[in-house]
Amino acid sequence: MINYSYCGQYTQPVYLAESLYEYQFGSDVNITQMQPPAYHIENSTTFLDPSWQNPNNLSIPQCILDFSIPSTMTPPIYMYYRLTNFYQNHRLYIKNLDADQLLGSASTSSTLRTNCDPLARTDDGLWIYPCGLIANSMFNDTASNFTSISEGGDGLKQYTFSTSNIAWPTDKQKYKPTQYQNSQIVPPPNWSKRYPDGKYNDQHPPPDLSTMERFMVWMHVAALPDFRKIWARNDNDNLEAGRWRVAIDMSKEDN
Repeated sequence: MINYSYCGQYTQPVYLAESLYEYQFGSDVNITQMQPPAYHIENSTTFLDPSWQNPNNLSIPQCILDFSIPSTMTPPIYMYYRLTNFYQNHRLYIKNLDADQLLGSASTSSTLRTNCDPLARTDDGLWIYPCGLIANSMFNDTASNFTSISEGGDGLKQYTFSTSNIAWPTDKQKYKPTQYQNSQIVPPPNWSKRYPDGKYNDQHPPPDLSTMERFMVWMHVAALPDFRKIWARNDNDNLEAGRWRVAIDMSKEDN
């Protein structure tokens, strides 16, 4: 576990304080002799998620995080994110969605307004898609694949993750492509910066939720305020011992 919350404070690489990371490897690994993780912030104009464009020319804070793997890890390898003091189990939050809308229905019913209040409809009459507090607060930091930076390496070796099969099969059944017209809907407020003038259009359409497994994972709300959720997985490849780098778009601070 590595806490990168304070990465934005450093423009040059610094080692993390011991309180900000925790290793759990086998008993044959002496973690006191491992090089600590290091991080710093850079700015980018390209989101790490290739499905997100940047039509508003945002400056995207990107945490560059280096860490060590002391011995080769065999698959499956899972990457998780962890949040603390985030109450997904609040009784008003947990119900704040519209199941029919998520199943693709172009719903304009009073039921949707009730289910997703106060994030159902804008003042100018456009429907929010996907509506509700859960969707709006989706964890949207984005982690890259890993790049090897071990001494003597060429810096080109990648460890690639997949988002396939991170959601439960029963959750996948709850999502279909929307039947709304782009002119009927707008993104949730916390998604709006990724769309021109905060609106969907033919060049920047709404997401296909039926393929968006990270969204499905987020919508499966946690029972406790301190929780972790799966981000990605690799079922085939060894993660070799050495020094690795991951870049993280730090978007969650806007939520």
